[in-house]
Amino acid sequence: MNTNAVILGLIVILLLGGGAYWYSLETSSRMEETANTSDNVIGAQVPITSGENPKPGDQVHGLPVEPAAAAARAALALKLGQPESSIVIMNIKDTEWSDGCLGLGGPAESCMMMIVPGFEVELLAKTGTHIYRTDKTGASIREATR
Repeated sequence: MNTNAVILGLIVILLLGGGAYWYSLETSSRMEETANTSDNVIGAQVPITSGENPKPGDQVHGLPVEPAAAAARAALALKLGQPESSIVIMNIKDTEWSDGCLGLGGPAESCMMMIVPGFEVELLAKTGTHIYRTDKTGASIREATR
């Protein structure tokens, strides 16, 4: 076999391989731009919220909506006189409270001294950010003051 033919064949293979690689980079770059553009359009048209009437197991910002977080959201909506859908659940932190008053008892309150598993729920409303403390079930809810 001729050495020149082998070298020419290798050059052709390298050129074809390089062209295919370049083409795949361009195609994926265009697809990314299209995805980003459509995300921006959707984001501009539809406000991002934690959804209408969250139910246990719904996904909110990648977090499962606990019944206690949904109860905190409902409590804030009632307090503000706003629909629940206007309040966004920003964060749900699993924690333990030092007493039955969720660590927020006042001087005239008698709080049962026991560890209470629950959540700290960060909510975003038109009035700003609100922090609520709950027990695991959402039966006990208190707003934490800053």
